[in-house]
Amino acid sequence: MDLWNAFVDSGLLEINEADCSAIPRILPISYFPTIASTSRDLTEFLMKFLSLPSRELEKILIPSPITNFLIGNLGLLEHRHRRITGSLRFDFAIVGEPTPNNPPKLLEVNDIGFDGTGRSSLIQETLFRLSPSLRRRLRVFDTADSEITNMRRLGKKILRLQYDSYNWEEEVLAQKAKARGMQMHLVSPKTFKVDLDSDCTQLTQEEILFHRNLVRLKDGWSPDAVQMGFSFELSDYREGRKLFEKIICSKTPQYSPFLSALFAPKSTLVTLCDSNLRARFLGKARAKRLEQTLIPAWILRGREEDLAEHYPHRVIKYTDGMGGEQVYLGNKAQRRAHRIASRDRKHWVVQERVKLNTIETDGFLSRRRKVICDLGTFVHYDWNGREFTNFKVGGFITRATNRSLKVNVSGGGIQVPVMFDRLF
Repeated sequence: MDLWNAFVDSGLLEINEADCSAIPRILPISYFPTIASTSRDLTEFLMKFLSLPSRELEKILIPSPITNFLIGNLGLLEHRHRRITGSLRFDFAIVGEPTPNNPPKLLEVNDIGFDGTGRSSLIQETLFRLSPSLRRRLRVFDTADSEITNMRRLGKKILRLQYDSYNWEEEVLAQKAKARGMQMHLVSPKTFKVDLDSDCTQLTQEEILFHRNLVRLKDGWSPDAVQMGFSFELSDYREGRKLFEKIICSKTPQYSPFLSALFAPKSTLVTLCDSNLRARFLGKARAKRLEQTLIPAWILRGREEDLAEHYPHRVIKYTDGMGGEQVYLGNKAQRRAHRIASRDRKHWVVQERVKLNTIETDGFLSRRRKVICDLGTFVHYDWNGREFTNFKVGGFITRATNRSLKVNVSGGGIQVPVMFDRLF
């Protein structure tokens, strides 16, 4: 009840609508370097992948409907900046004990508009305030503060483009930005022609203009960087096509640019499994090390017989799916595969199924229970085209559920703060 009441007192928008555990997930601090080195290897692979010459990148890229639209309709590769600054979230599974020689397994990569950045920070801060003794032994990572610190590398004025609303964790991010002396404007572009959520009082609806190929607002305010504040399906790219084309062509930097959407599809899991690419980007030793993190994955088309024979041990994922949707396991994977047209099977990824850890939670919308869980790991990067000028594992959050085999808060799961025990 104390956590519930503290959330209510925060006044943040609809903060109590998703379940939250008062019991944190505790990992040994000795495991953090393993997570950090794994995350750096993965991120460096992705940055070097994005930095390839356009023709080579297109040749290696496993296309999806979204990547086809970005390259073919928005001209993404024709207006690339060498510098890539932003953040992403790796969804990991810890299989077995969290020991230094047992790196986490990669479930998927999330970029542009993903959730959790402000969420994890506020939950941790609230638990520490309610139980100050925790702070003496447990260490946490402030994801939102790391995000703001990385944004400031581009400047103090950030234009965050929303659709028709924002959520409470975006309020947390905006508050932290203001406390750090930044201007973060939450704006719904008029081109969307939507009615704004009346509860979102910080959101304004404005026309996005371009002056001397720089983004600006009608009052002349010009941001140092633009960030997209919501997740993108193909329909979103189509709706905002004219605006997004201009943003891509402009000289105003993007934080987590549209370019990074090229590694958001689930097909990136297949690309990462290419041992030759890993050796090329990371060297043989690091490529071999990273192999322990990768769950074997492949495109469904041409491998249908494997799924039919081994479906209890497989997961299928639509390459452009998001939010836990269009992910099927076991019997459901087999039934869904039968309904996928042959021409569309190239847009579905098959991944071997792994056994996720279980933890105990005590949610304010649920009773005490044991649940399966993932480990969301937030990474903040600044890449100059050749190497990192900044890299940080900035925070964590766990999503868990006992209602299904998928761990996603929007699907009825629970959000769990992650803390590290300094004594282990």
